[in-house]
Amino acid sequence: MILELKGLYLGLRFSSAHIVFGHDSCGVIHGHTYYVDVKLGGEPSGEFGFILDFKMLKKVVKEICKSLDHKLLLPRDHPHLKYTIEGNYIHFIYCYGKCKKEYKIPLEDVLLLPLRGITAEELSVYITEVIKENLLKLNEGNNIEWIEVTLYEELGQGVTNRVYLNKMIEN
Repeated sequence: MILELKGLYLGLRFSSAHIVFGHDSCGVIHGHTYYVDVKLGGEPSGEFGFILDFKMLKKVVKEICKSLDHKLLLPRDHPHLKYTIEGNYIHFIYCYGKCKKEYKIPLEDVLLLPLRGITAEELSVYITEVIKENLLKLNEGNNIEWIEVTLYEELGQGVTNRVYLNKMIEN
């Protein structure tokens, strides 16, 4: 059975800026309003026969969206970026081949993510993992076989990441 949340209809969205360092057209600061769809595959269980309580999953996804909203998302693990913190600012330099770009942005406007790049592909993996971690913290999900996240950069254009799980929680 499949439980599904559709971000467009449930307000599961965030607006963020990013840079795809080295890319011809996306290598400048630009933004998107992202929508997040989530599917869980599994069998109903527990007292109420749910795969998972819709309210619980919506709360988890809304918190993730809120953490990403109105931020410049930067990849902490990019091989050609160097970061330093200077007071209330983050200073970062992208240097690869003949290309060198330097930025200084207020820290409060930036979110460093444990990724090699900020792409729809990488963000969908990140969101999937954060959902999985939150379900583990809540002691939920022993009946979930897989988690699927589709992240839309714009309506009609998105990336889907599916992770198959062994039992997340041992009884």
